[in-house]
Amino acid sequence: MRSLGLPLGPAALSLYQLFRMPLSLIRSSDSIWIHQRGAFADGLARVERDDRGDWTIVELDAVDDAARARLLARVAREAGRHGVVRLHVACAEDAATLTLLGSAGFQPYARETLFLLKGGSLSTATPASAARAVLRPAQPSDALRIAQLMSATTPPAVSRMELIDAREWDRAAAGTWALRASITPLLRLAEQSTFVLDGAAGEIDAWVHLGVARERGEEHPHALRISLLPGIDAAPLIQAGLAEIGDRAARVGTAENGVLAVVRSYESGLGTALTSQGFTPIGDLRLAVRDARARVTAPGMLPAIG
Repeated sequence: MRSLGLPLGPAALSLYQLFRMPLSLIRSSDSIWIHQRGAFADGLARVERDDRGDWTIVELDAVDDAARARLLARVAREAGRHGVVRLHVACAEDAATLTLLGSAGFQPYARETLFLLKGGSLSTATPASAARAVLRPAQPSDALRIAQLMSATTPPAVSRMELIDAREWDRAAAGTWALRASITPLLRLAEQSTFVLDGAAGEIDAWVHLGVARERGEEHPHALRISLLPGIDAAPLIQAGLAEIGDRAARVGTAENGVLAVVRSYESGLGTALTSQGFTPIGDLRLAVRDARARVTAPGMLPAIG
């Protein structure tokens, strides 16, 4: 079975879970499609719906590429039927999968590398009290400055594809939202928080978003996301973020879980800083989106008149 190749997979499905949805680990916003050949099911697609109404494909498995193509076409058709504007997907750097997505109208727009700090390393992190001397909790009034920071550090082509509005930046300042990442729909977090590094003239030099896993085990990592201006030393920010995660994880009983960090290709130097702090790269992924508005407004042939 060929999957999307994510190093962190969705929770395994069973027939019991499929027929007893209220008792399963599947979110109520998930949708599932089965590909059937004769009397046998030989493919499965799972979609996560977010608060904005966008869909994200988190699972696309089948016995062959033809079945995967039919599943993908069905998901895209259902998205259009429900008025979904954007359909997201993340996959490994796999030529066959990228070709399949391209044939269905998906456009890759960003590369990500996932870094993992193995479980048990949080016990050696900097004390949380020392971390708070580096960062301060974000406030609602920081929303505009966080947006300005991201505008300065994100290529315009990526910003156009992600279409982040003022509501998202307000949620970012409140700690309840972070930039889309390849593994975002697969994380199960008990709490999320945002911290900032103040710069000169009232600006923000860095934004740190962290999430604490609510379930124990290696398959449920904590999350760390850092965005910073060029020239800012990332090491103190990573140490502060790990200290805060360690302090909170100890309270919910998940201190032995690992920590997952996402670095995009244009965030130069951040991967090296994470490696120096004990993180290990575990996968290179591509993000792609199928935007209905782009398809509707794209140039096309018109009937000749006159």
